[in-house]
Amino acid sequence: MPDTRPEDLIRQLRSLAEDFADVHHLTQRTSLLDDDTVLMPLIARIRTTQSLTNKAITLTLAIGDTSVAATTCGRSAIEHLTGAARWGNDAGGHLLAAIPAASALYRIPPTAPRPRRTTRTSVHHVALRRHISAATNLLRTAPVICLDAAALITATLATDRTVPAPGDVLLPRLTDPQRAAFRLISQGAVRIRQCGGLPPFLVTSVPVPTITATVEALERKKLVTRDTSTSLDEGQKLVLTTVGQRALPAIVLQTVAPGRATPAPALPRRRIR
Repeated sequence: MPDTRPEDLIRQLRSLAEDFADVHHLTQRTSLLDDDTVLMPLIARIRTTQSLTNKAITLTLAIGDTSVAATTCGRSAIEHLTGAARWGNDAGGHLLAAIPAASALYRIPPTAPRPRRTTRTSVHHVALRRHISAATNLLRTAPVICLDAAALITATLATDRTVPAPGDVLLPRLTDPQRAAFRLISQGAVRIRQCGGLPPFLVTSVPVPTITATVEALERKKLVTRDTSTSLDEGQKLVLTTVGQRALPAIVLQTVAPGRATPAPALPRRRIR
């Protein structure tokens, strides 16, 4: 069982988000391989995804054993992390469902006679690409959910230490993209860079589209600021201001828990020809 101090849970959730982001990237790269060489990388992605899903379940149980679970933010964090485990499980299901097609397309070693290539429109190619695409989309969402759970636990610490109750904080009006960016920034997941006189751009630790205008809006609302200890060329981390820290519990409590992901279809009972 992992460490159950809130600070340790936050650290482990951030690490889990990065791991999910890595496997998402690797799954994307797997989709770029030739269909007749994808089998072994596909098996590796299945193992990693299953391991991360188990870790998400373990962290869910760990949060449930702490005092954080008695708070509104803690209960929402558990709901989010359960959702991340579901999405990881469904992504693994899609990858597993792709195994029969990948096996049918797998080429024997080059030293043996090479079979004739099948067209990329065959049933095997279509099934393989469909399942890998579905898994990639699911794995794109899982790291963001983990960071949302970390933001919720961070909010419980902020509430315990200094911050007034969420109802006592006058919140600026935020759009859904602004709230999503605010949660990522609260977990140190966003940096802003500017190179060679080009317009500034954002670098995020998870695969989520966040535009510069959204962050600039948060800066105008005095919720976030830039860490100027580094140059824009190196990248400046975005952090919460004092106003942002006070507003953190109220903003993250508006986070909607993830819905049920589309499960992978059952493996075929008969062999695909």
